[in-house]
Amino acid sequence: MVQAEVFCRVMRIQHENSLGTAFTIESHGKQFIVTAKHLFESNGFPSSSAISLLIGTSYQTFDVDIRYPAEQKADIAVMRLKKERLLTPVYDNINSSDGLIYGQDVYFVGFPYQYDSILGMFPGGNMPIPFVKKACLSAILKDGAGTILLDGHNNPGFSGGPVCYKTIGSAEKTMRILGVVSGYRFDSQPLFDNSGNQTSFFVRENTGIIIVSDIKHAVQIADNWI
Repeated sequence: MVQAEVFCRVMRIQHENSLGTAFTIESHGKQFIVTAKHLFESNGFPSSSAISLLIGTSYQTFDVDIRYPAEQKADIAVMRLKKERLLTPVYDNINSSDGLIYGQDVYFVGFPYQYDSILGMFPGGNMPIPFVKKACLSAILKDGAGTILLDGHNNPGFSGGPVCYKTIGSAEKTMRILGVVSGYRFDSQPLFDNSGNQTSFFVRENTGIIIVSDIKHAVQIADNWI
């Protein structure tokens, strides 16, 4: 099951017309916000912008500086508030994909579609509880970015959310965050009419292959932020 050190970091994010999921990490006593880089594509990947985060039961706007990995294939954006404050509690979990074993269970957390306004709240607070879904580690690509592939079923809105796991056989009490949800592999399938004849139209079928960017890219940016 997903523990508080992941759950309580996750927020709904909006940038212009893009909706997704974001979460916090810490480095050198500073808190950073991590999400998927493609949320900023329509605005040309700006170095600073305004974002909206679901805090409590309403969206609040924040001005942020934004940085992206040098590795173009890593679908990650790291943000820092221009007016610093803690957005979420701070925990001692490790942000690393080390210790992953092929076939082991992992979990991804986020806000698919627009359920955020009707989700249950954390006890004693008013932060919406994000969705949790389970997958298993399928493969790690040799693509320069170390892209991680999971076997599961992703949905629109999970982009930018954290993927977490427990190292097997470890004495660690907290969960690790291994990566950031980027999207899913689709396959174009033809559409047929009522008579069974193939049309010229296609639908993008979700193959169940979830694409995840390794958290190491976010950690590197946060560690070297000046």
